[in-house]
Parts: sequence; structure tokens; C-alpha cells
Amino acid sequence: MPQTWSNMVELYTRGRNVPRLRETRADATRAVSMLEASQPPGEFATPASDDLILSQSAGGPFRYVCDLGAGRFSGHTRTRDFVAIAPGTATWCRVSHPARLRFVGIPAHLARSCLDRPTDDPLDFGPIHMCHHSDPLIAQGLELLWLEMGRDDPAARLFVDSMMAALVVRMARLASQATLTDRFRGGLAPHRSAQVIDYMQAHLDQPVRLAELAALCDLSPWHFARAFRDTHGQPPHRYLTRLRLERAREWLTTSSCSISEIAAATGYTPQQLARHFRQAFGMAPGAFRRQHQDHPGPRADDAPTP
Repeated sequence: MPQTWSNMVELYTRGRNVPRLRETRADATRAVSMLEASQPPGEFATPASDDLILSQSAGGPFRYVCDLGAGRFSGHTRTRDFVAIAPGTATWCRVSHPARLRFVGIPAHLARSCLDRPTDDPLDFGPIHMCHHSDPLIAQGLELLWLEMGRDDPAARLFVDSMMAALVVRMARLASQATLTDRFRGGLAPHRSAQVIDYMQAHLDQPVRLAELAALCDLSPWHFARAFRDTHGQPPHRYLTRLRLERAREWLTTSSCSISEIAAATGYTPQQLARHFRQAFGMAPGAFRRQHQDHPGPRADDAPTP
């Protein structure tokens, strides 16, 4: 019989063939835990845990194929995207690039109490377990929870309690919305969506025309744009801009490339990159690099952009 670990931290500290543990944080009073782990390219599997687990990408984008207990699916995840794993579910995943992952384990009894569900409810959120997701509330909540987790003061404990409830309720709402949306919308098929996003990722340094993306799906530009927006919640050009800025942000924090080189690699002039980057992140690329990069010594053109 497959082994089931009593909680997420025990799984990642004692289990085999799981992502490599980097750091753990816990709220002992509520038995809530978070951890950060790294995984090189390749396959890994995790045994079942009694916790409801949310896994968030905390590093650069990567391509994946995985099964979270509801069937195999694939995609291209970006920083702050998440997946959800129901209690008692073993998982399998293959990643194409090094991945940095952050996990929160919510005890099943706590999750059930937030939703007023019986003790034998499986906490199965249906379509939420069939793909990765991008949700501003959950993304921000997990980042703030990571900062507060482990602080031993009343304010931190109150925050952890309220955020656990908010995350669980938000999961239930997203599951309901996904079920209703799937009945009525006509978006892109999952393999077509993945194909389009892969094409965007491979051509971030080049102009990408709507007709090129539509041709990948054998659709007219008008029908493609509508289907893409139905699937991703925003038009293709805005999605592409987001990918370019996320790539720029990643390189600003992890590489020694100059801002001019990063701009060229993401399809912008330095002035265009500065304008879009300010709009998205509230500061110029050079200022962002000085605040976040681990490598000392900025390049010559990393001076503040006027």
C-alpha cells in the first residue's frame, strides 16, 4: 500500500524523489507549514500527504507535464502561478528547466472547517486540479503568508489564520467559476494554448503578429483573438507583453546582462523597456536590479533611466 505522510513538511524532509528542500517555515500553533524547494530538469514524484497543498512557482518560467490525481496535463508556468493538490493524492511531474517551488500545506481539518464541510469530505476542487492557475489574490496571499509564517507574535498568528481561510474559500470559488465557465465558453484547446505560449516564449525578441499565432491554431485572427481571450482572460498582445516583462524581470535579478541586452532579448529598445517596466512594476529596470539582484556591481548602462 502506498505510504501517506501525515503532513507536507514530513513528506519533503523524509520522502524520496521529491524536490530538494531549501527552507521551511511553520506556524506551530495551527500546524500550518510552508517550504521552498528546488528541482533540476527532469521527473519527480511525491507520495500522498494528508494536507491540502498549494504549490506556487517562485522562480523563472518553465515547461512542465504533470498529474495531480485528475489526469495528465501540460503547460508553461510563470512566476506566481500555482497548482493545487488534494489531500491523499500522489503526484508526478516533469519539468524542462530548473524550477523553484514554494508550497503551503493546509491541514485538511482546517480547510474543511473554513468551508463548513463534513469530516469525510475529500476536498476535491475538480477542475482546479487539472491545470495551473494565475490568480492575483492567491498569488499575493501566498507571498504575504511566506513573510509572516514563523513569526511568533499575535499579529502574525491572526494573519496566518485569516489568510488560510481566504485561500481555501478562494479555491472553492475558483472551482465553481471554472465549472460554470467550462460549460459555456469556447476557448482554445489545451494543446493549442500550450503551442501558442511556447511560440511566444521562443520569439520574445522578435515582432509577433496576430496572424502568426492564429495560423498555429488554424483560426482566423479574429476568432483566434476571441478564443485566446476566453482562455486566458486577456488579449494576445497583452499576454505577450506580460511574458516579455517577466523575462526581463527574471534576467535583471539572475544575470549580468546589461539592460540594453535584456531589452533587445525581450523585443524592446531600452526606452521602451523602461516605460513598460515602470508601468508594470512601478520602477525603472536599473532601480529594480539594484534592489533585487544578488550579483554586485551593475553594468555600465544600468544607471537610472530618465
